[in-house]
Parts: sequence; C-alpha cells; structure tokens
Amino acid sequence: MPLVSYVLKRLGFMVATVLGVVTLTFFLIRAAGSPDQVMIGPDLDASVQQTLRESYGLDQPVAVQYLTFLRNSVTGDLGMSFQYRAPVTDVLGEKLQNTLLLLLPALLVGGAIGIALGVLAGAYRGRLVDTVITRFALLLRAAPLFWVATLVLIAFSYTLGWFPSGGMTDPSVGSGAGFADRVLSWEFLHRLALPLGVTVSLIMIWPLLTMRTAMLDVMRQDFVRVLEATGMSRPRILYRHAARNALLPVVSLLPSMIGFLIGGQVVVENVFSWPGMGREMVASVDAFDYPVLQGAFLLTATVVIVVGVLADIAYAYLDPRVRLA
Repeated sequence: MPLVSYVLKRLGFMVATVLGVVTLTFFLIRAAGSPDQVMIGPDLDASVQQTLRESYGLDQPVAVQYLTFLRNSVTGDLGMSFQYRAPVTDVLGEKLQNTLLLLLPALLVGGAIGIALGVLAGAYRGRLVDTVITRFALLLRAAPLFWVATLVLIAFSYTLGWFPSGGMTDPSVGSGAGFADRVLSWEFLHRLALPLGVTVSLIMIWPLLTMRTAMLDVMRQDFVRVLEATGMSRPRILYRHAARNALLPVVSLLPSMIGFLIGGQVVVENVFSWPGMGREMVASVDAFDYPVLQGAFLLTATVVIVVGVLADIAYAYLDPRVRLA
C-alpha cells in the first residue's frame, strides 16, 4: 500500500509540474511580442490581416488564448503552425522521428559504454585505466558542447573529408522509398556517424562518473571479498555481481540525463543541420512560430517529467526506504 500511495503522489506531482512548465513557457514566449507582423505581413489589406488574426486566434486576449491552448492540448490539438500552415502535431511528429533516430541509438550505445567504463574505473581505482578514463570524462564534461561539435565537424568533414558536413538527406534513395530503406541506407548511416558520435560522448559522461563512484563503494563491501575468496574470475565479479549492485544510482540519474540530453540536442542538431526537434525549435524562434514552439516545449517537458516520475517509482520499488521516508 505505501508504494501505491507513493505512485499516486508522484503522478499528481507530474501533472502539476507539466501544467506549471506549460503556463510559464506560454507567457514567456509571448513576452517577446506578437507574431502578427512577421506572420501576416504589413503589406496585406487590413481586412485580410484581421481575418488571419481571427483564424489563428490572435485577436483574443492572451488569457483566452492560454485557456484555449490548454483545452485543445488535452485532446492533442496543438494548433496550426504559422510558418508551415499545417497542424503542429504533423510538423513535430516528423521532427520527433528524426530526433529519435539520433537519440535512441546514442542513448543505448552511450549508456552501455558509460556503465562499462565506469565499472572499470571504479574497480581499478588509482591505476592507469582509472586515470585515463576519469580524466577523459572530466575533459568532455568541461568542454562546451558547441565547441566539441564544431571541432568534430571541422576535423572529420571539412579537413579530412571522411563524412558529410550535415543533414540526413539521402540522394541515393527516392522520396518514395520506405522508412526502413531510408534509415538502413549507407548514405543515411554515413550522415548519422558524426552527430551520433558527439551525442554518445555527451551521454556517456554521466553514467560513467556515477557508476565509478558507486563501484568504489560496492568494491569495499564484504560480499566482494567473499566472491574473490571463492576463486571467481574478476570480470564475473565486476559485471555480474558488483555492477548490478552499483546500478541504483544510475537509475536516479536518468531524469537529469534526459533533460540534459534534450538540451544538448538543440546544439548538436543545429551544428550538423539535423532536421530534428532541436533544430526546429530554433527555427520557430526565428520565425515567431509560437504554436510549434509551445508544442515542442510541451512535448519536451512531458517526456522529461514522465521519465523522472518513472525513475522515482522504479527507485522506490528497488529501495523501499525511499517511499517510507
């Protein structure tokens, strides 16, 4: 029963937080000014301008626009894009797909590499392998992401010419090709390599450093000494027993990592011209495309908060002390 009560509290917190983020971003976006002149254009006839304002709801007070946005969002209607003259859900759906094509493999690869290197560094504290891994991770964490991404682009695209400079367009596959044909084509994978590499380096830092710290504690526990005394091999002790006990802090890190990762994708996608959510958010700011920007913030905030709540619930399930505190 305590777990059910804890879950209900976290779900209530999730709804309240999403509502708070949506409210804050809605009014902050409009603090930059009205999109009328950018979207409609001052050269149009006054009656045409008024008709367009009415069709997009811009003639209503901001408070009314806010309530309308909330009501429509519940049903999945995020409005019409000023820039594309298309439903926001259609615009963001395509961009989200492109972002996930980059994020999901990066999350799997970066998480696996980070955990594996963290186990090694924690198990061999003070040795050369620990020094090299830890200093490399700290260097990556300290370096500005824009600087790292730009350097990678200059080195491997413009200087060496090994990879395309950006985009995910596949000129070798026609527009009628299926989704699987496009994402499995050599051209797509070739273009994916650089942004994927930078995103993996962005992801692996946090599980690596967290896992190293957790492993330092686990390796001092009695059960590790007992396993060593039985003659069990070192790799089996590390990855089958010690690493499993050190994974709990990594679970609690997941919400922060997802939020940090989404912020980093804005930089990565713009440097490598990847047509995903991050690049679209920057483009919508330039175009005063408020509906797209609102929808992107709503989607991003919901993902981060839902992941955070799920991580909290998983943590409470694994460690009952959390829900009883």
